[in-house]
Amino acid sequence: MNAMQGGPCRLARPDEIENVREVQRAAGRRFLETPYVWAAEDPVDDAAELSASQDRWHLWVSVDGQDRPVGAGHLMLLGDSLHLRELDVHPDFAGMRRGAAILNAVERFFAGRGIVQISLTTFIDVPWNAPYYQRLGFGIVPEEEMGAALRDAWLREATGFPIGKRVAMRRPFQKRGWE
Repeated sequence: MNAMQGGPCRLARPDEIENVREVQRAAGRRFLETPYVWAAEDPVDDAAELSASQDRWHLWVSVDGQDRPVGAGHLMLLGDSLHLRELDVHPDFAGMRRGAAILNAVERFFAGRGIVQISLTTFIDVPWNAPYYQRLGFGIVPEEEMGAALRDAWLREATGFPIGKRVAMRRPFQKRGWE
């Protein structure tokens, strides 16, 4: 799949930080439909943190026909891996492969820069979390196979949530014709 099938994706611009935060708020409200209703009230990423991530090329967006962000991926480096801190799609654009398009754009960008895989942590029992990422080729990483950095991220990102419902996942970057 190319990025265009899920809509155009690109690095976020500095003036889009508040748009990204609104996408995060809207996407977070989907947790009202889950056993984790309190997650809908989690604060969105801090504007200064998002701005710093944007400066490091770690904030990506999927945009609509008017070039407005409707999905966002917030990343960080974790050793030789890229770690997806947050992937959000506005509910009005859910099911349109926006999240997959962001991940593919990120992979194309970072694969040539020495990054070999992408990791994340998520809920195992929310349909748009672990089951979604498994469809995109991510595999669950057993706790005993997590490196120290991924284990720390898993524990940190599970704060306030039942640890037994959170998993770490990763996907090696694919070999593609453009590499």
